[in-house]
Amino acid sequence: MSKFIFTCGDVNGIGPELAIKTINKITSHNYPDIIYLICPSNVFYNTIKHINPEFNYEIVKDIKNETNSFVTVIDIGNAKQRIGKATVTSGKTAYKALRTSYDILNSGNASAVITAPVSKTAINMAGFDFRGQTETFAKWTKSSSFVMTFLSKKMNAALFSTHSPLKDVYKILKTSRLEDTIKIIYQMLENDLGVSKPKIAVLGFNPHAGENGIIGKEEISVIAPVINRLKKLISVEGPFSSDAFFANRRYKDFDITLGMYHDQVLIPFKLLNFGKGVNYTAGLPFVRTSPDHGVAYDIADKYIADESSMVQAYKYARRIVRNRKRINEN
Repeated sequence: MSKFIFTCGDVNGIGPELAIKTINKITSHNYPDIIYLICPSNVFYNTIKHINPEFNYEIVKDIKNETNSFVTVIDIGNAKQRIGKATVTSGKTAYKALRTSYDILNSGNASAVITAPVSKTAINMAGFDFRGQTETFAKWTKSSSFVMTFLSKKMNAALFSTHSPLKDVYKILKTSRLEDTIKIIYQMLENDLGVSKPKIAVLGFNPHAGENGIIGKEEISVIAPVINRLKKLISVEGPFSSDAFFANRRYKDFDITLGMYHDQVLIPFKLLNFGKGVNYTAGLPFVRTSPDHGVAYDIADKYIADESSMVQAYKYARRIVRNRKRINEN
């Protein structure tokens, strides 16, 4: 039996709704897991006025007060809601939920965390230097080698740079960092997802993958040498011109596609999967997944949010936890 954490995300968005809807789905499928939901008690009570919880739960202030219920709601203090708005309070609460989840994971009392969407704006309004959940968990775990990936049945994607401005990406595009990224992706596919002999596609950095150095030289100076060196050890190909690669649906020939910057792979990924894909941070000592979308302030008070991506985030977390346990036992 494994223990999974759900965070509330931004309490003014759809996070609490998604968490409760997802736990309802878990209940209906009789998954034999213990669930922790980190959420202010008043937000939990406000949400279940609209989404009936189909599970037994108890509310506690600390994990030390763990109960025998299927779901333990860890109350992190009341939070004033202004539905549909980024506020200092929603930012503080989202950050506190994340930090609480990390503390539980770090103590070994849970196997994975499924994080609901947060607002970077709100968390920075609250005074935290916050670039994203991926970077924050990496900082807390002191993981210098981590990769933001997006998983689905149709396509898997990975990002060399995460939330870096485009003007900065070329500065961090170094041989050693790219090589580490590809190795982490390979290990993730092989160990976490159980893919036999993974195949990795690497996209170019410049338009037309640099056109033999005419439009840019990063492909010649960095990307191609790394690929050629790693080809001796693993199956990796590229650098591919992004437009032709996706136009010809070449992503179907590989287990994952590595892009150099955020939108390069996330635009096609979300066109194929939006609302059903999963964000997974590869390279962390524990499992962290999340939905592939944001806080959706515009529908936060309508209780019509689709929990499909959050459900898939739980299923992928469960799959990865199971695969890691199998490897450790062997």
